[in-house]
Amino acid sequence: MPSNKSALLRYRIIDGCLTNNMHPYPNIDFIRRKIEGQLNSDISESMIRKDFAAMKDVYSAPIQFNKVRGGYYYSEEGFSIKEFPLTSEEISALDFSTALLHNLKDTQIFKQFENAINKLIEGYRISKVLGKSEKQLIQIEEPLKTQGNQWLEPILDAIIEQKALNIRYARYGGEPKEHLVSACLLKEYHNRWYLVGHSKRSDNLLVMALDRIQNIEPSSEPFASIDQFHPDEFFKYSFGITQFHDAQPEKILLKFHPHTAQYIISQPMHHSQQVILENETEVLVQLEVYISQELVMAILSHGSAVEVMEPSHFRKRIKGLIKEMAEQYK
Repeated sequence: MPSNKSALLRYRIIDGCLTNNMHPYPNIDFIRRKIEGQLNSDISESMIRKDFAAMKDVYSAPIQFNKVRGGYYYSEEGFSIKEFPLTSEEISALDFSTALLHNLKDTQIFKQFENAINKLIEGYRISKVLGKSEKQLIQIEEPLKTQGNQWLEPILDAIIEQKALNIRYARYGGEPKEHLVSACLLKEYHNRWYLVGHSKRSDNLLVMALDRIQNIEPSSEPFASIDQFHPDEFFKYSFGITQFHDAQPEKILLKFHPHTAQYIISQPMHHSQQVILENETEVLVQLEVYISQELVMAILSHGSAVEVMEPSHFRKRIKGLIKEMAEQYK
């Protein structure tokens, strides 16, 4: 049995000794014999004292020694680690959630979430039970830069409280512009955060990259009602984060080599993906999406393993890009 599981079993036995009203104030020898009897293995008194210290750290167990009675007890009436409100599965889920929230590290919103979770599990952290940090057990893709994350909290507050924001925003390669924005969604894509909101300046819903926001100030202007906004519908035909207001989605037919196709089938490129044909020599996959730069980059990333079959204008566009790439290496 792994040492951490053995330790948890010992904690339970010690807890049983300290909450046994028929034998109050058990001494070290009594506890040692109980553990050895139930686990069928030898244990030293020094290990029990280490378990006491661990229980104080992990559970905040109020273990005290009574000199008069010559034994140990809980100084807090009714305390027991069995009263801990979460199951081991729930604790694991919360620990996993905390590790995932490291995507928001260095932001106040992360600190609030982490503190709330830690209050729930009160020291039942992975690092305390196993002596390892979360990153030694769970690793997630993290952005190299966290630029723009400082805007997460004020934007989320504005969404919840339905308050308008004055946002100074610069598109890539463009001049900064002032927007009066009624924010309705925060969306993460490829380790970058985006805001979806109604801009009074453009009188439309815009998608703004948080790392392109230069400043945010609260506004006294009324919040624009966006009752018709539904995130799933808004991004239904988007490949990535790009959304087009004046375009129609197109059916893209892609031919993959069978080996690469197995990856595409197991990890669909888009929720609209359908397998049209599958045999030993080729796999045809259809997507219904807006043609965006993200789509172009995704297709080119598969190199010679994919071929655009339809529509013809998109096939021509990809063919032209491949020709330009080939010219670079002449």
